[in-house]
Amino acid sequence: MSERSDGVAGAKIRAEGVAKTFWSHDRDVVALQPVDLTVADGEFVCILGPSGCGKSTLLRIVAGLIGASAGRVTMDGRPIRGPGPERGLVFQEYALFPWLTVLKNVMYGPTVRGLGRVEAEARARAQIARVGLEGFEQQYPRQLSGGMKQRVGIARVWANQPDVMLMDEPFGALDAITRNILQRDLLKLWLEERHTVLFVTHSVDEAIFLADRVVVMSARPGRITAIVPVAVPRPRDLLAPEAIALKAELTRLVEDQVMGPRGEPSRLREYVN
Repeated sequence: MSERSDGVAGAKIRAEGVAKTFWSHDRDVVALQPVDLTVADGEFVCILGPSGCGKSTLLRIVAGLIGASAGRVTMDGRPIRGPGPERGLVFQEYALFPWLTVLKNVMYGPTVRGLGRVEAEARARAQIARVGLEGFEQQYPRQLSGGMKQRVGIARVWANQPDVMLMDEPFGALDAITRNILQRDLLKLWLEERHTVLFVTHSVDEAIFLADRVVVMSARPGRITAIVPVAVPRPRDLLAPEAIALKAELTRLVEDQVMGPRGEPSRLREYVN
């Protein structure tokens, strides 16, 4: 069974019966079973699950990078048929142009969209400052640490002023301290502008720290097994009793998908405040 959340007010992204099958080594591989999911305008939703569960596949369908085998995804009620500037993507691999400076990397999107050089540069410099990289405008990606590269990636997406941020384990390759810093910085940026964010992670702590709701997915073939609202007030202390209790519950839900359910067969569990 998949989740349906038609009651979410102000829906920004809606997936209806979205499934994906790939052809691999002369056979069909089901990566994603039919999924229904609604993300509200301005909401921060994390997709959590074990490796290979289809969470990145779902994100790439929302991004328009790949098509669904069944179902559809809409944004503001309009079908998504391919990539678009209204949806900004941040990947774990940074995806920066190595031959461009930090400034020109961040200017790239606004320039391609037709903004004049002066305005594009002003917008880029503003976003570079927001992510704490003032003074590094003329550096190249090879001269930056992993955390700095990811800051450039976030600044580049934000410079396009997207309505929706799609983030695929953007901090997964970083050390723990840098990851924590960037999580706080991302949350600060989100609180300032309230873009809709769909964020893929395999970290329970990261999901609790960032999300309004956590969507838990099963092992492949992926499906939604639980949707858990994060009722811990911001700014969040992961050592608070309610955060510890939520971590235990989410960890159990994910472990059930890896090791098998304890007791009854796995089924959708809808959580409400």
